[in-house]
Amino acid sequence: MYDVLSSNMLFKDISVEDIEKMLKCLDSREREYKKGEYVFMAGQSKPAVGVLLSGNAQVIKENFMGDLAIIGSLQAGDFFGETFACSGGKVVPVSVIALDRCKVIFLNIDRMTHTCKNSCPFHHQLISNLLNIVAQKNIILNRKISYLTHKTIRGRLTAYFYDCMEKANSRRFSIPFNRRELADYLCIDRSAMSRELSNMKKEGILSLNGRVIQWLEE
Repeated sequence: MYDVLSSNMLFKDISVEDIEKMLKCLDSREREYKKGEYVFMAGQSKPAVGVLLSGNAQVIKENFMGDLAIIGSLQAGDFFGETFACSGGKVVPVSVIALDRCKVIFLNIDRMTHTCKNSCPFHHQLISNLLNIVAQKNIILNRKISYLTHKTIRGRLTAYFYDCMEKANSRRFSIPFNRRELADYLCIDRSAMSRELSNMKKEGILSLNGRVIQWLEE
């Protein structure tokens, strides 16, 4: 567990020994979830801060018509729920669903944002890390909004793939979504997206192998 936590941005520059002390201070609790089980359910679950210790999950949003949009994906070590926990709301507006067997550790947000009576140095570092995470996630959200400003399916796909290439520093990269999930993430029709990907492949723009993409266009 501690190797996963120490790799999380929340515990950046905090030693494993201090993390162990901190978990007690933050009233941490662990829970396991089966595939398909909700970690959070929109409109029902109380806000909480969690770190995914193992498995994979997705943050999703469903409207009253049953349409689903994928907000993001979570892998072991990822931190989630902090925005809603900090906002003071009574329930979360999005759902988090386990894609396979998952283990999550939850932390008390009040104890995170208010230093203990000992005023531990690593607690100040934790608060600084938390602010950095919130800022980074705001950047990610703005990036997704930038994909959706493109009116065409190809425009959204290209914008997303360009960011993936930049992140991987390579024209060959993998994405965390299958076809259905990618369509949901970019808010486009799956069949129309598949046709566009096929067209881009025929035009020599890219090649596809499952979730691995090679960008060919110069």
